Amino acid sequence: MIVVKKMKKYKLVIFDMDGTIADTSPGIFNSIRYVEEKMGLPEITYEQMYSHVGPPMEESYNRNFGLTGDELKKAVMYHKEYAIKQGFKELKIYDGMLPLIDELRKNGIKTAVATLKAHATIIKIFESFGISDKFDEVIGVSQDAPKTKAQLLEHCVEKLGVSKTDAVLIGDSKYDAIGAEQAGIDFIAVTYGFGFKSAADADEYANVGAFDSVEKLKSFLV
Repeated sequence: MIVVKKMKKYKLVIFDMDGTIADTSPGIFNSIRYVEEKMGLPEITYEQMYSHVGPPMEESYNRNFGLTGDELKKAVMYHKEYAIKQGFKELKIYDGMLPLIDELRKNGIKTAVATLKAHATIIKIFESFGISDKFDEVIGVSQDAPKTKAQLLEHCVEKLGVSKTDAVLIGDSKYDAIGAEQAGIDFIAVTYGFGFKSAADADEYANVGAFDSVEKLKSFLV
């Protein structure tokens, strides 16, 4: 199903990563299992692991394991340790996504990635898959300077010299929708990822359209 509220020509398209550009769940799940093993934690269910896709890691490990303080920091450290060594390889870019990005750039539209994944991990992923040159800016969260989704988005528009009214975020979760609203930019929902399961889910948050496939997303943007 496709739901479109309005069509607009954007100068900057910002993508979320997990559940938007790629299915990153295998690497995330294996990172969680690695944390459980290293810290002697009980295994959580796959349903609980899916809830780790999208939110900040600290929030997920606190919610699913009850970790706080130094133990929470240790869990996040181990998660990143696995992700940077092995997890970054364990993903699949959604069919049609790279041609969509190429088409945007061919039409003079700037592209960026703003993700709550660790910055070092996202850079390693893009270098490994040879797609770094497909984006004008790529930013994730670093331990030294943690950022909210809204702050990541504001960084992108400022760095690339684009007005907020000419930028849009594409994402699959409420965290993306809330971040876009807080940053003052438009939001497009995708329902093929891990968060929103339908346009009705997405409509709980401000959006200019909801799409259940990359192909339909491309038809709207290009």
